[in-house]
Amino acid sequence: MRKESIGGIIVDEQLTFVRIFNLPDEPDWGGSALEEFCFYGQTVNFISENMDSSGKANLSVTLHHDESGSFQEAVDAIAELHEDISVEVIEHVCLLAVYGPHFKERCGLAATFFRALGIRGINILSISTSISSISAIIEEKHLLDATNALRDVFDVP
Repeated sequence: MRKESIGGIIVDEQLTFVRIFNLPDEPDWGGSALEEFCFYGQTVNFISENMDSSGKANLSVTLHHDESGSFQEAVDAIAELHEDISVEVIEHVCLLAVYGPHFKERCGLAATFFRALGIRGINILSISTSISSISAIIEEKHLLDATNALRDVFDVP
């Protein structure tokens, strides 16, 4: 099997994954939720949003939260934005990404990425892509195996 060349692999460890469910699917709810993290000094480094079958928006983010209490204040503030919002916090996750160049011109890179992890039994908690990168949030305990899986299928410099 020919390996696809990529620019490299990015890893960001010791993250917290926050899922925010049941946001109204209206302008600026995602921005309002993200603004709460910023207000409390929490820097978000991964964002994924989708709409569920009931028409509600769901926002997933990761961040390095500190132990000062401001993380929990931000989560509480988000939960109070609307009565239907629920928040789930998952500790000990990491971001694993591969980057370009020119992913938009190449077929199957995302499939290769996701299959490489899936074949090894590694569940992906969230996905985000761009024109030049594919990112996944996984449990930190799978990081070494996931990185090796990607090196097996991609030509990494």
